[in-house]
Amino acid sequence: MDASVVIALNPHENDFDRVLEAYLQQTAPPSSFEIIVVNGGARGDVQAKLRRASRIMPVRMIEIEGHGRAAANNAGVGAAQSDLIVFMADDFVPCATLVRAHIDFHRHAGARAVGIGPAFFADGLREDPFRRWLEDSGLLFGIAFGMAANDWPQGFFYVGNASMQRSLFEELGRFDEAFDYDLTDDFEFSLRLRRRGVRTHFLPKARCGHEHEVTLGERIETARRSGEAARRVSARHGRIAQWAALYERPLDEVVRAARRAEEQDARGSTAETRAAKFQSLLNLAFAQGFHAALPQPTAER
Repeated sequence: MDASVVIALNPHENDFDRVLEAYLQQTAPPSSFEIIVVNGGARGDVQAKLRRASRIMPVRMIEIEGHGRAAANNAGVGAAQSDLIVFMADDFVPCATLVRAHIDFHRHAGARAVGIGPAFFADGLREDPFRRWLEDSGLLFGIAFGMAANDWPQGFFYVGNASMQRSLFEELGRFDEAFDYDLTDDFEFSLRLRRRGVRTHFLPKARCGHEHEVTLGERIETARRSGEAARRVSARHGRIAQWAALYERPLDEVVRAARRAEEQDARGSTAETRAAKFQSLLNLAFAQGFHAALPQPTAER
C-alpha cells in the first residue's frame, strides 16, 4: 500500500458523500491507498457512507474519546498501514490526481520532505465578499494559494492537505494534543519543521475544492480561539513576530481601530473599506482571545 489518507472529522455541515465519492474517482489505483476516517464525536452521519465506500476501496473509521484535530490525526497515523501519511480535511473535495500527486512526489523526494496541496473555494462560494477576501488575502490557511507557485514560503504547513513519511512525523513529535480546537496545532507543528530544517513543497496537482460556507461570525470565533491557543505556542516557542504586533498593542487601541474600520465601511463600503473592516475585526478577536488566556491575578485577601 502506497499511502494512508487520514481524515479527521470536524463538526462541518458539508456533504461528506461528495468527499468520499471524489476519493473513489482517483487516478491512483484503489488498492494503492487506504482512507482512515477518525471521529472524536464530531459527526454521526458518516458510518453508512463509509460502509458503501468500503465495497470499492479500503476505508475504515476509528472512534476516539479525545477531542480536537490533533488527537484525531495522531490516532489516524497510529492506525495507518502505510509509511506515507496524507493528512486531509473533511471538507476538502480532492481532484482526481490528488492521491497520485502525493505518492509520486514522495517516490522522488527524500524522507525529510513534506508535500502540500492547495485548496480553493468553488466559484459560487467566492461570490461572498468575505470568503473571497479571506482566500485571496492568504488569511484562510496562512498562504494565498493562487500565488503559491510563484512565491512559496519555505516551511509553510497546514494539515488540510499535506503528506509526509511516518518516520518524519514521529521524529518531530506528532501533533500537540493539548490544542483542544481544530486550529493552531498545525502552525505549531510548522515551527518544529522549520527548526529541524525540513522543507515543504507545493504540489499543484494535489488540488482540492474547499466546501465550507465560512462566515465572518464563524471566523471571528476562530480568531478568538486562535488567540487563546497562541499563548501555548508562544510559551513553547517564544515570541512569534506575526502575532506580537497584535497582542503587544494595548487592547483598547485594537478595539478603537476595529470600531473606526466599521464606521468607515458603513459610511461608504468599497473593497478597500470592507477588507480593512474584516482585518480589524479578526485582529480584535485574536487579541481578545490572547488576553483572555492570560493568567488572572490572585485577589488579595
